Amino acid sequence: MKNFPSKEELEEVRNNLDKGIASRPLPKNASHIDRIKYRLCEKFVIYKNSKKLTQRELAKLVDVDEAIMSKILHYHFSEFTTDRLIKYLAQIYDEIDFNVNVA
Repeated sequence: MKNFPSKEELEEVRNNLDKGIASRPLPKNASHIDRIKYRLCEKFVIYKNSKKLTQRELAKLVDVDEAIMSKILHYHFSEFTTDRLIKYLAQIYDEIDFNVNVA
């Protein structure tokens, strides 16, 4: 049976995790626009996972820099407008349709 990792091993893991870009959750008080942008980013993640693509491959398909794709895949939607995200989605989906639900 393996022992719990040492303090040094845990510190190394923490340092590596701090270096990476983290996915941002949707805040509870998110605006309607932020909710839309979050869902648009989600479509990229779904596409990437369903096609088993790397981030680099998806960036190439969309014709954007890999750093931009990383921001999209990690839900850094505040850096994008809705029309920009839709423009990128149109590169990978033949047809995009929207429904607006009001409560």
